[in-house]
Amino acid sequence: MKRLILAAASLAAIACSDSTTGGGSGRTRVYLTDSPFPYGTVSAVNVYVARIEASASTDTSGVNPQAWVTIATPERTFNLLDFEGGNAALLGESDPPADRYAAVKVVINTARSSVVRTDGSTANVHWPISGDLALYALVAPPLTITSSGAHIVLDFDVGRTFMDDGAGGFYFVPWIRAVNEAATGSIAGQATASSIEGETLPEVNAAISVWPIPEEPPQGWMPTALPLGTAHTDAQGRYVVGFLPPGDYTVLAQDPGMPAIHARAWAVQVTAGGTTQVNLVLAYDTTGTGGGGGGGGGCDSTSADTTCGGGGVPSGPVASLTISPVNQTISVGDSAGAIANPYNAQGQILTGRSVTWTVSDPSIVSVTQAAYNWILLRGAHSGTVTLTATSEGVHGTSTVIVR
Repeated sequence: MKRLILAAASLAAIACSDSTTGGGSGRTRVYLTDSPFPYGTVSAVNVYVARIEASASTDTSGVNPQAWVTIATPERTFNLLDFEGGNAALLGESDPPADRYAAVKVVINTARSSVVRTDGSTANVHWPISGDLALYALVAPPLTITSSGAHIVLDFDVGRTFMDDGAGGFYFVPWIRAVNEAATGSIAGQATASSIEGETLPEVNAAISVWPIPEEPPQGWMPTALPLGTAHTDAQGRYVVGFLPPGDYTVLAQDPGMPAIHARAWAVQVTAGGTTQVNLVLAYDTTGTGGGGGGGGGCDSTSADTTCGGGGVPSGPVASLTISPVNQTISVGDSAGAIANPYNAQGQILTGRSVTWTVSDPSIVSVTQAAYNWILLRGAHSGTVTLTATSEGVHGTSTVIVR
């Protein structure tokens, strides 16, 4: 069987061979599969998938459009939260030529996509553009698709892609990675916590994140990059984070309402084709690190603090600015995103502030889209650049390494 899987965490394009196709192509089926999303206040993540393409070339500049082969053209909207627990929906099927595929492109339509809250209202999503948006990822390592079978996984992680904007909405910061499924493993387990009576109960809807940190960092560690994968627990506290490259990781579980209630596991080893079991017992964080979460302080709606605007919205001039992630490494041709977070003097995150961006060397990393305090980048050549965000004369920097 041959599969081309797109977006292991939310979207999956699965290509299947009908055993004999003359050796020149393989029947490709495209499915939608498991889509963990960490926010219990969201009932639907509706994404309109226009088409999915693959290329044997690592050139994602679009200069040679003939290099791309269409894998599927769903042209429909899918609620990513409908496909949890391994459920899948057929997106489409085709016969792509047998080749060594090195890059994947997913085209979504943001004007037809939305996030719906549990109360039925539509959340505000800061899309970079209104209309078709192409997202790219290289396949690491490139994979040869023949009639005998092959699997490519493109991870379009909901938990990383939709980020809280601090005002009840979301920034759309697409992050995708492509891997050879045969060379990946997974982490699975159960998250529990103790009740007031001391009874052990499953931690429902806990946010699970896997970080590429091989060993226990110092006390008070705060992550400076984004997780490699995310998931959330079900009604029994169970979770699965799949399609992880072999290596050692840190696993973090956080209570959905109180991130300071958390648990961590260090030096979790993932092997190709294997599933590592990691059970986590959540407890209150007494170190004040907030369990590795980020973001500035909130604003009490009943407070008379003059730094708060009407309705408890933080105000005041920008005093500091950080970029998330602080450091990231991408491959040539990959799409990557970043968010600028401006804060006032009280450390409260400010929303609605104008942000401008600069890249130290645009020949290494180019800016493909920028909106609000969000930016979408593309790796062009190997090298290292400094990404600078500026708001009200205050600067913040981060590093992007292209390999």
